[in-house]
Amino acid sequence: MVKARHVKHGKGTLSKLQVMSYFVDNGYYIYNEVNNTGPVDFVAINPQLDTVRLIEVKTWGKRKDGTRINRVLSQDQKTMGVELVYYDIENDKVTEVSNGTRE
Repeated sequence: MVKARHVKHGKGTLSKLQVMSYFVDNGYYIYNEVNNTGPVDFVAINPQLDTVRLIEVKTWGKRKDGTRINRVLSQDQKTMGVELVYYDIENDKVTEVSNGTRE
């Protein structure tokens, strides 16, 4: 049980770091939420585009039967304009989503 929890947290941390790196590579400054209790994982600011984005990261996963697991934002996150971004560990791919639905 402890090992499974450790693996889950490790995947989440990897996903968050990879997505943060993706945003840095695309010209954003990153402000990390370190205690993992807030409604976002990090804030991304792009001074050239004059944008501020609130980002929630999820690891893209599949159920045992192969179907994809979809994640949704809470109503508070939707109200705040939080954006959901997935990281697919198997394929090393970042996918930005719109309104909590994978594109």
